[in-house]
Amino acid sequence: MIDIRALPIAAILFAANALVQAQDLDNGRTEFLSKCAECHGADGKGASPTTSKLKRKPADLTALARNNNGVFSAAAIAAIVDGRGAVWHRRLEMPIWGCRQGPPPGRQRKGYQPRPIESLLDMACDPEEVTKKRILDIVEYLRRIQEK
Repeated sequence: MIDIRALPIAAILFAANALVQAQDLDNGRTEFLSKCAECHGADGKGASPTTSKLKRKPADLTALARNNNGVFSAAAIAAIVDGRGAVWHRRLEMPIWGCRQGPPPGRQRKGYQPRPIESLLDMACDPEEVTKKRILDIVEYLRRIQEK
């Protein structure tokens, strides 16, 4: 039997969950527009003002599932977006999106603040969980923009 007194609490929890999910989706779109759209275009179709300057045309990110027999492989896409452990970035001319290096040894505690950028070869990074969250937000956004 359902306790009517619990319904308002359930409604609040449902609304809060929907709000969190909407924020995550918005974060993915924001990350995409700030990190990927310069080459892949705001619509993800691979055309932008930068495209003509590249040796190879960027992928149409709205066709990832269609080009993979209807399967959107979130793990594979996340690995490509991250790029730190991948060889294919060199072939695709896509820059490595994830941090070039992790925090210095002994500094991997929660709340670690990256040091200022000292050179382009010594770029400061966000904590790993922040980087992974941003990548997963982008991947979720890409999942949503797949064309049928």
